[in-house]
Amino acid sequence: MSSPAGTVQVGRIGRPGSTAPTLVVLHGYGADERDLMGMLPVLGMMLPGVDARVLGIRGFYDVTHRGRPGRSWFPGPVATPPPDDEIAAVGDRITALVTEHTDRAVWLGFSQGMCAAITAVRRRPDVCSGLIALSGFSWPNPQPGDPTMAAEVRAGGGIPAFYGRDPADPAIPGYASAWALDYLRDHTRLTERSYPGIGHSLSMPEITDIVGFLRPLLAR
Repeated sequence: MSSPAGTVQVGRIGRPGSTAPTLVVLHGYGADERDLMGMLPVLGMMLPGVDARVLGIRGFYDVTHRGRPGRSWFPGPVATPPPDDEIAAVGDRITALVTEHTDRAVWLGFSQGMCAAITAVRRRPDVCSGLIALSGFSWPNPQPGDPTMAAEVRAGGGIPAFYGRDPADPAIPGYASAWALDYLRDHTRLTERSYPGIGHSLSMPEITDIVGFLRPLLAR
């Protein structure tokens, strides 16, 4: 029997205790929480001495992608923005699941999961200690945390964020990724990386850069 929407799979890096930092991972369109949770053995090997809980959340909507059943974070076609209230509801629902386990986390989202992560963070920036945005996009509708996030950046601070993608990613239109990048530049303390030739995927150079970005955030 398949797991229900919103299932939270709890994993670990190292041997986390009750006060260990938390990493939230949000999968792409048509996948499920097992996709990114499969990276944990690699992350564990590349982060010796780091102890963290990892929350992998299952998307809320059933879809068929490339002939296989999977999950989506938002209702409707993947390239069509839902109504603003439905976008808000998804962000709030994700945050509610995360705050059952922790009051603050590093968020990682791939593809549509990047959109879901950014939406949750834009609605509740107080629950975010770092953001990793990979090969994805974001809906441009305003969110309540936007002014606070922008003000923190103008004051010399802001949420540390990492953005990585192939500039010729065939799955994400350039205008969609461009809006997300512009947003992150203005609303986070951003590290940008480009990985030509990887397509809509991850590569070991990108994973190495992600690990370098994660290490100080998870060592706190």
